[in-house]
Amino acid sequence: MRIVITAAEASGDRVAGQLARELRRLVPEVEIYGSGGTWLRDAGAEVLVDANAFGVIGIAAALKRFPQMLSARHRLLTELKKRPPDVLIPIDARAFHLGIGPIQGLVPWARRHLPQTKILYYFPPGSWHKTLKYTPLSGLVDAVASPFPWNASELNRLGVRAEFVGHPLLDLVKPSQPLALFAKKYGLDTDKPLVGLLPGSRTQEIEAILPVQLAAALQIAQRIPGVQFLIALAPTVARAQVEAAIIEATRHPEVLKEQPKPSSDTRQRRIVLAEGSAEALRQRQREWSEHAQPHRSDRLVIPPFAIVEDATYDVLSAADVLICKSGTTTLEAAILGKPMVIVYKLGRGNALQLALIRKSLPRFVGMPNIIAGKEICRELLQEAATPEAIASEILGMLLDPDRMARMRRDLAQVRSQLGEPGGAERTAQLALSLSSPSP
Repeated sequence: MRIVITAAEASGDRVAGQLARELRRLVPEVEIYGSGGTWLRDAGAEVLVDANAFGVIGIAAALKRFPQMLSARHRLLTELKKRPPDVLIPIDARAFHLGIGPIQGLVPWARRHLPQTKILYYFPPGSWHKTLKYTPLSGLVDAVASPFPWNASELNRLGVRAEFVGHPLLDLVKPSQPLALFAKKYGLDTDKPLVGLLPGSRTQEIEAILPVQLAAALQIAQRIPGVQFLIALAPTVARAQVEAAIIEATRHPEVLKEQPKPSSDTRQRRIVLAEGSAEALRQRQREWSEHAQPHRSDRLVIPPFAIVEDATYDVLSAADVLICKSGTTTLEAAILGKPMVIVYKLGRGNALQLALIRKSLPRFVGMPNIIAGKEICRELLQEAATPEAIASEILGMLLDPDRMARMRRDLAQVRSQLGEPGGAERTAQLALSLSSPSP
């Protein structure tokens, strides 16, 4: 049996790797190849095309990488002709899989050139929409594995076979180590506030979003003594780029070397916090409020920044609050019940594009807010994403236990709408049933 899994970005690669592992567990001899990254490769699949080739934002960036994207696409299509799969499983990535402008997507190409191949679309694009007027999947796919119950219902109403399998992130989003070990590794004092910075997984996002996050961090540090910052470094981002941004923001080359040293009397508290005690968090917040400065100081306060490589879920789990780039990370944070402010900025090259499409954007862009149908987490986009606005939101959460508790309750409601763990296994079983239909 041969199965092809195609992902075209970092978040899709995680889902692809998870699915490949389940397929191998169910059918050890299955042959799997496709496009993806580290996660898919580590699951034992043959990765023909690096998903980073498609990870760009906006028309301007896409045009710069267009030759590389076409080359990667050509290689994948050539291999599909040589080794046609029993099942093709595209994951999200609308433009790559369904096409854009004159460029035919992988799915319509496969439907035309590989008539014997079954196509299972996993995580269809725009699946967060509560209602659908139409779907481009009609006549193109044999089945859809959807992460949201409303999406599966809408697709079935429109004549596309769809099953709600549960959100794959429910199996993925968990820290790799206990909080005590994580804190010791990075020299963190868990009695003091921990703020996570999630700037994104693309170079363009780091350039546009991280500087404003760092500027907000400096303002937060002027108000709350001892606050610490964790920066989640995606495997697709160069550490040197993040280090340069920190040095530029602080004008202090030594800041990366100055890690806080945990005091010996915080060990017991780390254990309590690791157990998720709500009262322990409230007590910490009361202490932060007592020591908080009423106004920002004119004196530059340089807080400790810890760059955490390829361990985003540890950052999400350890942080008290998050400054989170809009995208999949916001849903990952919601699963862990982490209060956040959602930010997004496009560079100058894409500002005009954003202005043109702004009116067509949904009411919310953050996944927790979309699912809830209301603004649980403040969204600060483009010109609204200022250091002052971001710092104000984070300070409001850190210093107000009641506000933090309300947000956590709302995020728990979001989590409850994602189904149960085991989505990758259910998707793998669906794929296998397509390859060997019952008589």
